[in-house]
Amino acid sequence: MGRDIITELKIKTNSDSKIQIITPSKVIASSLNVPHYSLESIARNLVRRQGWGIASVLLSRRLLQNAIQEVIKSQNIAGIAQAFLPTIKDLLKSGINLTRLAQNTDERIQQLARVALAYQKQLKQRKLIDAAQLYYQATASVTYQKSYGFYGYFAPSQDEFEFINAIAGNNSILVLPDHNLLPQNYQGWEWLQTQGWISRRNQNRTGNLGSIGKMQRCFKAQLPTGVDLQVFSSLEAEVRGILTQVKVLLSQGVRASDIVLVTQEEQLYGEMIIDIAWEYNLPVQINYEISLDQTRIGAWLKLLLEAIRDNFPFETTAKLLTHAVVKYITPEIWAAAREKSPQGLSAWQQLGIDLSLLDFPQDIQPRSWWVQRLQDILTNWEVLEKSKGWGREVLAYYRLQEAFKELAKPEQLVRKQAFIAEIREILSLLTVPAQPGIGGVELHKPTSLLGTKYPHVFVLGSAEGILPKAIADDPILDFYSRKQLVKQGFKITTAVDLAERENFYFDCLLAIFTHNITFSYPQLLDRQPTLPSPYLTSLGLQATAIAEVPLASIEVARQVYIDQLRDSLTPQITKALEIETDRYSGVSQNEYGGVIGIEIDPEKNIFSASQLMQLGQCPFKWFSARLLKIKELTEAESEFTAAKRGNFYHRCLELSLDQIKTADDLAKFKQEQLSQTMAIAQAELNLLQLSDWLAQSQEHLNLLLLNLTSTQFLPPDREIIAREIEFKSCWYGLQIQGRVDRIDRDRDGLTVIDYKTSTTAPKGVKDATGKANLDIQLAIYQDAIAVKYPKEIVDTAVYYSVTKQKIIGRSPKEQTQLANFAQQVKSQLKNGSFPVSPDLDRHACNYCPYDLVCRQNENSSNCQ
Repeated sequence: MGRDIITELKIKTNSDSKIQIITPSKVIASSLNVPHYSLESIARNLVRRQGWGIASVLLSRRLLQNAIQEVIKSQNIAGIAQAFLPTIKDLLKSGINLTRLAQNTDERIQQLARVALAYQKQLKQRKLIDAAQLYYQATASVTYQKSYGFYGYFAPSQDEFEFINAIAGNNSILVLPDHNLLPQNYQGWEWLQTQGWISRRNQNRTGNLGSIGKMQRCFKAQLPTGVDLQVFSSLEAEVRGILTQVKVLLSQGVRASDIVLVTQEEQLYGEMIIDIAWEYNLPVQINYEISLDQTRIGAWLKLLLEAIRDNFPFETTAKLLTHAVVKYITPEIWAAAREKSPQGLSAWQQLGIDLSLLDFPQDIQPRSWWVQRLQDILTNWEVLEKSKGWGREVLAYYRLQEAFKELAKPEQLVRKQAFIAEIREILSLLTVPAQPGIGGVELHKPTSLLGTKYPHVFVLGSAEGILPKAIADDPILDFYSRKQLVKQGFKITTAVDLAERENFYFDCLLAIFTHNITFSYPQLLDRQPTLPSPYLTSLGLQATAIAEVPLASIEVARQVYIDQLRDSLTPQITKALEIETDRYSGVSQNEYGGVIGIEIDPEKNIFSASQLMQLGQCPFKWFSARLLKIKELTEAESEFTAAKRGNFYHRCLELSLDQIKTADDLAKFKQEQLSQTMAIAQAELNLLQLSDWLAQSQEHLNLLLLNLTSTQFLPPDREIIAREIEFKSCWYGLQIQGRVDRIDRDRDGLTVIDYKTSTTAPKGVKDATGKANLDIQLAIYQDAIAVKYPKEIVDTAVYYSVTKQKIIGRSPKEQTQLANFAQQVKSQLKNGSFPVSPDLDRHACNYCPYDLVCRQNENSSNCQ
């Protein structure tokens, strides 16, 4: 008729039992085949019956901020609240006398205690408690007792011990493993006996340790069969390897409920397991929670807030409008947006998009008004309707609805920025299940499985720092301070307590399996090498060779048996593989490498100097641009790029020299005139739309002025006879057209000038050694101008650097090499051969927009 403490479950758990079984998790209840009732659910019901409420995550954070404002008077209230909250919850859960703690000689501890007291006061004024106070408040609210069986609470905290004692009536049973790794259990055991509980354990503590203790002794003596360690190269390889073994078990008739995946780092492994399980067509159930900002709806809301805060910059707004949960932009509008790069709400609306709901006022509004505006956006943009394909997103949507209702109360006037900060805080605080659903192989933390039994257990992430989880010091109440408080009689968790609890949980984990348990870890994690868990080292567990396993998915099968496997995609995959193999081998040249074998008549095509440069540096570049007509999507430029800089300098010099012939004319040119030509050029090139133009314009004005006053730019003995002159000519049998920037005349003849913004002469085409040393541009210009001015002597052609204000290159004299190059081009055109063949130093590959087509970065053999 009394209340018993036993080390192992020996009571009936069927529906006829008069004892109600209480377990901490659904999985433990399921293992006992009983409905799930927890201490927490009982405590919540008791507290609510007494008229007390439990502060939500959002409200508790807000009340703590009020308390901090009252005690500390800081400007960074939100940051301090975030740092203090875990420590204050720890104090409340431990049941420490906060009034006594506030008298501590350490000023930091005094401040912490005063904040905790002020926080409690804020809660009591609203007849609320923090979730950490639940069991103490429930203990004080108990009005009746009942026969319970408590199972799975293998390491109860002091507040749980007291609540169990308060609600347990006659015939109640507490299963509490008698374990020498957890002194707290002995202390709780002894306290319960003072409250009338009867211990049913063997008095010889080391002789009857229960199943967990037996397993511990067994492991220390000799490893039993069915225990192994597998080491994988990476986290993905580990997940693939383990899920493949799980799929093998399922194919052999093992039930999914007889298999469990275990890891301390659910966040690290969860998404990878979900993705690969989907590929393997393997049912899995992921039970951990993720914050709302990790969901699609949460990520979209963060984009929305960022766009509103920053006045709708192009990239953020583009991501917002094209996000999967809204898809609020048509392909036609998106193409126009890429070209114009709209900045600001009005610019976006000019594209034909209705963004009126996103026009948030700058003045103060009631919080309920801001909430309603967000609700209107979610409704009008059909966020819920477009998210119904994902169960997690539906839960996230309704979780937000609950938060919005709470946020709107009490009614207060807030500014836009403050409201945005509140929503961002909600997204980081509130959580939803990572993968809602039922059925399949489950992933759990070790503490969720205490007391359960599974034939097949897979423990992922069995590496140092994960198993056990590294113990982190509390920045607000460090381990040294905690140790001192324990000496002063306060009951609070210390570093030793945490370490002992981790050891205990690991031994409990060893007791779960009945057939086999597999530990695994990746050799590299975030590119850093890992070590096996010290637990595995202490057990003497060595890595075993991973047996060959079947292919777990059609995707993996295609990789291995592409020549034998036949399905609907095999022909396309086989063809693509052959093409890529040829590319990487560098042996076979075909149409995918630019060797099309189609003759192109050189006499029927007109080339520019830049086209011939492409053919001479890498034929495939010309093939991609001119024959395949591949081009990058048109996008508005937001910065003053090198190309815009060149166009701007050319146009300014063209306008400035309109009425100038000689150096004497140039000497009369005024800075005001240059400013006027710059204004014309910047208007023609739309430079005022660039974010950095106004900050740079004076610098470019000064540089152009330096050129116009330099004797190198227009020597005294020269006369300008033409600017921006177009030409058409035949150059070694190739039809050429183009334009030269300027032609000067002196006593030796004509000089052709080509402006450059670079500080060195541009690279040429490949010479006989394969290096890009043969300049053809100036040679083409010089020969073309000689044809256009047959009565003049064209003395030379030069590159003039606007940046350096000097000549940086002259036309070559290697007529034989130029003729050979022209003949090579004609041969390539006639043979239809334009292979990936850049110069030896791969200068042609710099800033090349076709690297994804030729794979030059992936396959160096194709580039040599």
